[in-house]
Amino acid sequence: MVPRTQLAPVLRRVGEIGQKYGITIANVFHAGDGNLHPCLLFDERQPGAIETIMEAGAEVLAVCVEAGGTLTGEHGVGLEKKEQMPLVFSKEDMAAMLHVRDAFAPGNRINPGKIFPDGTRHTASAHRPAPGMYA
Repeated sequence: MVPRTQLAPVLRRVGEIGQKYGITIANVFHAGDGNLHPCLLFDERQPGAIETIMEAGAEVLAVCVEAGGTLTGEHGVGLEKKEQMPLVFSKEDMAAMLHVRDAFAPGNRINPGKIFPDGTRHTASAHRPAPGMYA
């Protein structure tokens, strides 16, 4: 989510990121509130594609934050954006949020591995059902 006054410059930079990484980025957004939904298109069968997309996505998020925005406007942080939390929140902020989480979910029992940085990168294939699981 970015300030509405920053939509045009941010979209321009998102386009530049797409060119830099050689990927297509389709931009869908709520112009009225600055809520961006960049869709980074790739073929996961291509070697290195997921790593490239994760780097490009992190760069898009950094551009949004630099423009005065946030990591998310409506869908939450989850897995994909958790490693970028320090772009917006201080160590003290993170410690306070972890303290609250631990009060309600001792041992990180609710949605473990989500929201807070832990040094692991989300990959689409890591969360895909096993072949035949739903057959």
